[in-house]
Amino acid sequence: MSKNGSKNNNKKPENGRKMTRHHLLPASRGGLTDQYNIVTIPRRYHESWHIFFGNLTPQEAIQFLNAIFLGEGRKQRRKKWTMESLYELQLTIQKQTISIEKKQKKKKQ
Repeated sequence: MSKNGSKNNNKKPENGRKMTRHHLLPASRGGLTDQYNIVTIPRRYHESWHIFFGNLTPQEAIQFLNAIFLGEGRKQRRKKWTMESLYELQLTIQKQTISIEKKQKKKKQ
């Protein structure tokens, strides 16, 4: 639900771009549909995000880009990335985040 109470996922603002809601923590990973986890962005940006980053959070997307472009030394930068290796990298980053979140929850208990 948007800030104005509308459930419309494809709003059309004054500039003519179709807008949509994007979960910062994906709903598929337990992200809530509240004002702290939703941003409204142009639909084409939203589609591009999921093409490039799948269900990564913004912080995970930064890790993903750093791993691809900065790597671990010169050998990593020259790596020939395949779609499969990029997908595996996404999954690895997600698993690391989930593991960290689980440890933090245990500490709070």
